Amino acid sequence: MTAVGIIAEYNPFHNGHAYHLAQAKMLTGAETAVVVMSGNFVQRGVPAVFDKWQRTSLALEGGADVVYELPFAFAVQPAHLFARGAVNLLARAGVDTIVFGAEHAQLDFLALAKQARSLLMSNQAFRTDYTQTYATVFNDVLAQATGERLSDPNDLLGFAYATAVLELDLADEIRLLPIQRIGAAYHQTAITDSQIASATALRDLMQRRVSAHEYEAFVSSQAAALLSQGPQTKEWSTDWYHLLQYKVLTTPVEDLSTIYQLNDGLAYRLKEQMTRQTDADYQTFMTSFKSKRYTWSRLQRTLLYTLLNIRQQEMQQALDQPYLRLLGASKTGRAFIKQQRKHVSIPVVNHVTHEDTTGILTLDYRAGKLYELMIKQPVRQAMDTGRIPLFIE
Repeated sequence: MTAVGIIAEYNPFHNGHAYHLAQAKMLTGAETAVVVMSGNFVQRGVPAVFDKWQRTSLALEGGADVVYELPFAFAVQPAHLFARGAVNLLARAGVDTIVFGAEHAQLDFLALAKQARSLLMSNQAFRTDYTQTYATVFNDVLAQATGERLSDPNDLLGFAYATAVLELDLADEIRLLPIQRIGAAYHQTAITDSQIASATALRDLMQRRVSAHEYEAFVSSQAAALLSQGPQTKEWSTDWYHLLQYKVLTTPVEDLSTIYQLNDGLAYRLKEQMTRQTDADYQTFMTSFKSKRYTWSRLQRTLLYTLLNIRQQEMQQALDQPYLRLLGASKTGRAFIKQQRKHVSIPVVNHVTHEDTTGILTLDYRAGKLYELMIKQPVRQAMDTGRIPLFIE
């Protein structure tokens, strides 16, 4: 059996994702679509609108055959680490092609990555210019190396996937196949007559708590029913923020500075701004906390690391220990997993043990407990312990 790989967040799953899965199978002739999906938190450092189990169910319904969890250590990271973790897991799972959406699918992303790689690493400004964001400096150097500037989100991820393939020495094993993104743009918030709305637009619609009927043109009936209930967790900018305030205000700055990525003076800035603005709302605080050096998403991820009390050594250990956590599979997917079993060289987790929660899954387990704490309704089942993969026929 052959398999094509997809890297996703599905936050939430919609018609564009179903189209992507169908196109991936059709263009490659693969029998199995293997998805590596972010868990309960997404790359921007915020909770997913639904937990990983509900999103897995929607993905399987929408055409995925195997869904593995992208561990927290890779899922809540800048693009290069996010991509490296996901590409590595798909390669270990046994796929030979990764299909991804792109705003400019005609670009040869692997060729761009080869051209840019050495210049990016040797460029002094790329490593030391803190007056601009990483993305701005990155694009300046990329343009110098290749003549191309990448500003669209999926193009940037495509470049990150290509760079990961090179860094992991997988160019002879993994083919990258971009497909043209259709319908709404990535960040488009307006709902149009198209049957493909962006995840951003759907999340905005969820905040208004409209009826399931309003979603039916863009998602499955199962997804429409879920979306009409609103996000699964409490509001980040209020309930989550209050937890963060308590954590920061009661922790000595010396301890805060040991949190992953809360370095280079950020711990002191965080403590100072939050102490001065105890009555400020989240948006006001973030506006004062942000600087030219860091993007909003970078800082938001750092705040989540702070809430979870993640230290540098813990994160590094997690990054050095990739594993495959199966969240769900179709009948075809189960056959593929069985076929590949002898070839997988990293740990495979189907049932979480106590040993896992204090070892290889430490960060994911901690993140799951935080997510459980902030769910609007009483938790019926833990995020990790006592769970088995979802199987559909």
